[in-house]
Amino acid sequence: MKAIVFDMDGVLFDTEQVYFRAWDMEGEKFGMTPEEVREIRFRCAGHNPADTEVLFNDYFKGRVNFAEFWEKKTARTRKMLREEKIRVKPGLYELLEYLRKNGWSVALATSTNREGTLFNLDQTGITGYFDILVTGDMFEHGKPAPDVYLRACSLLGSDPSETFAVEDSYPGLESARRAGLRVVMIPDLFPPTEETARNADYTLDSLTELQHLLMEEES
Repeated sequence: MKAIVFDMDGVLFDTEQVYFRAWDMEGEKFGMTPEEVREIRFRCAGHNPADTEVLFNDYFKGRVNFAEFWEKKTARTRKMLREEKIRVKPGLYELLEYLRKNGWSVALATSTNREGTLFNLDQTGITGYFDILVTGDMFEHGKPAPDVYLRACSLLGSDPSETFAVEDSYPGLESARRAGLRVVMIPDLFPPTEETARNADYTLDSLTELQHLLMEEES
């Protein structure tokens, strides 16, 4: 069985910078220093909403109300994405067409909640390319726990050891590795490190390179 599971933000879409700007803008309104915003968004990158809340509250010790901040930050992010339009990563549409035409089973495994995931997929017109959507709000603990990737493989009916995972974040890479998938890193905001080298079977520059890798696998 030919199966592949994608992370979303930073892999399919160039959205991480938009999220970071929303963090900056709303963080200032909530009394966070620029240094605090940089630190907490780095800690939370790649985590689902439940784990993000734990990390956030542990960092601020009650000084900032997470629910209020998250609501404002999410609303600002959606507004910015509507106004600026979501930029897809180079080679995305070509890769998805290739997967569809060549009989690959395709899943999405993201830390973003289902509402935000569908917003991004619908805005870019790619919802129909995915057989399975696994979102962060389906789990108490998201990445780096392996649950999200194990669920994706279970729903696809694929063997994790024969399934590709495509990631950019450190928690995501660890999650896919722990689940036993064949892990591909395509770096976005976070550069490769010695740890990512241990967690990734392949480190590529683009989705176009990923398509070439899959074509070689098939041949």
